[in-house]
Amino acid sequence: MEWDLFVGRFHSLLVHLPIGIFILAYLFEVLLQLGFRSIIPSRKVIIVTYIVGLLAGIVAAVTGWLLSFSDDYALEALNDHKLLGIATLVVMALVIIYQAKAPAHRNKLKLLASTIAIIFTGLTGHFGGNLTHGSTYLVEYGPNIFKSENGEALQALREIHPDSLNIYTDIVNPLIQNKCIACHATDENKGGLILENYSDLFKEADHSQPVMAGNPDMSELFKRVSLPGGHEKAMPPRGAGFGYTDIQILRYWIGGGADSLATFNSNDMTQELIALVLRDYGLDYSPKPYYEKVLVDSLAEELLTQLRGAGFRVNYLGETNLLLDVEYRGDSIGKDEIRILNQVANHITFLKISDCKLSDDVLEEVDDMQHLTKVDLSKNKLTGKMIPFLLNHRHLESANLNETEIDIESLRNLLAQTALSRVYVRSTKITAEEIPTLAQTYADVEIIVDFKFEKVVEAKSVFAQKETE
Repeated sequence: MEWDLFVGRFHSLLVHLPIGIFILAYLFEVLLQLGFRSIIPSRKVIIVTYIVGLLAGIVAAVTGWLLSFSDDYALEALNDHKLLGIATLVVMALVIIYQAKAPAHRNKLKLLASTIAIIFTGLTGHFGGNLTHGSTYLVEYGPNIFKSENGEALQALREIHPDSLNIYTDIVNPLIQNKCIACHATDENKGGLILENYSDLFKEADHSQPVMAGNPDMSELFKRVSLPGGHEKAMPPRGAGFGYTDIQILRYWIGGGADSLATFNSNDMTQELIALVLRDYGLDYSPKPYYEKVLVDSLAEELLTQLRGAGFRVNYLGETNLLLDVEYRGDSIGKDEIRILNQVANHITFLKISDCKLSDDVLEEVDDMQHLTKVDLSKNKLTGKMIPFLLNHRHLESANLNETEIDIESLRNLLAQTALSRVYVRSTKITAEEIPTLAQTYADVEIIVDFKFEKVVEAKSVFAQKETE
């Protein structure tokens, strides 16, 4: 049993007592100064109240000192709170002496001294609150004039775009400063280990190197913070250690090379890590479709007007996403329309040219569309000659080839060379017998042949049921 931490945790319970007593004594003094002697008949009442508060403050300070050994708090903020607490007790002791020894006619100076002591008390309480709630807690929702530069930086961190977050600067280093630096600074380097700077992570200590880039399981820092609480080699040795989420972030960061400029990448994050980071940090790294990651410039309105005049429906995907969703609505499409379409080819991500007498020759005139993700070529007499067009689009996810003349060999050629996740081939030259083998060979692709509806059991009337009975 760790008696120091057990007793120390009563600090949060005891610390409010001296604050309340000091404020009560100060109110007594204000009333005396205003002449309410029927309520406060003598200055001795004020002095005794201050003395009781001072004794309670000493008890609170001792428990706070014991609690500081838990390594649960950031060292800099902890030292600020500790020094201010000691200074407050010293100032209050001097106030008590001055209250007792100074002549009676110096009441205003006595009140001034007490005011200074109350200000110290408030500052000490504020820095204590910073330890548990963060330095921006008090002014987080207030005007900017009340916020420090550091507070504004922390507020900005909460609003940072996930793609811009730096793993080391924004997460790993603050964790090390809060959990490890108390024992591993220049003046307190247990095990010869210093963790003040990024470069220190790769310097040999007494036992081994803290971080082995690319290998978390061989990194001493990772091994120590991953040990269960109470283990003789766990870091930090006492108090709250690294949480599960932070351990997984550390594993990800070290495994990815421990680069000081590294950011999260949803493509190589596990589903568990994505969920943990969202839950604990509010950062959403859920995999997004390609078209949501692409940034393109806006197009001249004249181009869009010309495209609409040629029979195309054209829409941006969103207010900030300037990729295009394009559909041809005419009865017949030719090379003239394709020539106009090609002017915006690099902005198209959804393309529908369906049931418009599109031929293989005309399709060959369509320029490559570097951001194309979905294409609908259904209800056209297209053959296997359309496959080169589809293969030229490496981001293509879905192709609707319903009611075309594609055959099994062409489809195999397509599926073998693309990253398609879905393809529609209803009413084509591909037979129902060929689909099962194809689906087994390309299990990662959803091959949709027909729509099927579950058979619904005919409902029976309640009255008919009674008649049967």
